[in-house]
Amino acid sequence: MAQNGGGKGWKVDPDSGEKTMPKSWRNLLDWLLQGPDRDPRTQYEWAELNGLHEDSIRRIKRDQRFAKEWDRRCAELNIHPERTQSVIDSLHAQAVGGSVQAASLYLQYVEKFTPKRRLVVDDRDASGLSDVELADELEAQVRHLRVVENG
Repeated sequence: MAQNGGGKGWKVDPDSGEKTMPKSWRNLLDWLLQGPDRDPRTQYEWAELNGLHEDSIRRIKRDQRFAKEWDRRCAELNIHPERTQSVIDSLHAQAVGGSVQAASLYLQYVEKFTPKRRLVVDDRDASGLSDVELADELEAQVRHLRVVENG
């Protein structure tokens, strides 16, 4: 006979002193984290297979302790490097295939890893330069003109 999920069954871990969720809740969480390829496909089928009432699944999912752990595990799963890389690979493939939106998103992602260039413009008047700075500037201009003239 199906049982109500309720909030009972939480136990205190003697090592950490933290409350741990019942085994059926951990199993439900593991199943939820499998994503769209999970089997059984629906929570109603999962409830029947695991001897819980279908309404229990909704109650469990609304429990703050369960929701908190679910959020934590989702975040952990979603920032996994392999998972992120597969999304980037897919985005790249779409971009190469001609998708402008995918190209834009891919370039935004790649930009985070590209070194930033800094352009320094010194627009001081010649009257503000010291004699040494003025001589260095003139020499640089002469070298540039010689390269252009010979190039």
